[in-house]
Amino acid sequence: MGNKSFYDLDYIIELNEQRLEQYANIYQKTVDRFTTLLVIYSAFCIFLVPIIQTLFLTKEEYHWSYYCSFYTFCILFIISVINSVMLLSPGALYILIAPRAYYTGVKQFFEAKGIASTQIDAMIKTYYITELERGITANGRSLSHKTSFYNWAFRFAIMACIPYLYCIWLQINSEKKAILKKETINNLSSFTKTNHICGGENQSTKKLMMTSSNI
Repeated sequence: MGNKSFYDLDYIIELNEQRLEQYANIYQKTVDRFTTLLVIYSAFCIFLVPIIQTLFLTKEEYHWSYYCSFYTFCILFIISVINSVMLLSPGALYILIAPRAYYTGVKQFFEAKGIASTQIDAMIKTYYITELERGITANGRSLSHKTSFYNWAFRFAIMACIPYLYCIWLQINSEKKAILKKETINNLSSFTKTNHICGGENQSTKKLMMTSSNI
């Protein structure tokens, strides 16, 4: 701060303008962080369709933990998406009054009352500081809401990863079991065919031997 004084209106104006600009930048960065959530949501979509097909589009019944994990994932995922929508929902930042209103309207109003120019300058700066503080309060509230929406969306997305990974593990196991089942069926069918062929050959050999013995 150095030799800056809070009795100096210009310094107070500078502080408030910097804070207002800082809030606007943080507000935009918070909205831009949605890309992180988008990466997580994209990862969810990789196995989501196969899991749904396995659970609800097949006749087989799976362990109850598979269904519970999927429903838990859906609840957490939906809550995260709702907060993401609130994060992206348009929220208007506080817009300051145009400077023209101060150096024309307000100044002329005080000049019409015969107030000295030095006092008018201080009064106009005081009005401007009040406007800046009002903007800081409003934008700080909007920033707090957006930050809260992002934090909740990110937390629920991370929590949704736990049941989602468990569903993936069960999905992979179910696919392995299906492959093993098909291989077992194929092996049994090939074994049955081989026995049938060998049995036919043995019967033909016996008939030939009987025929030759009779001769």
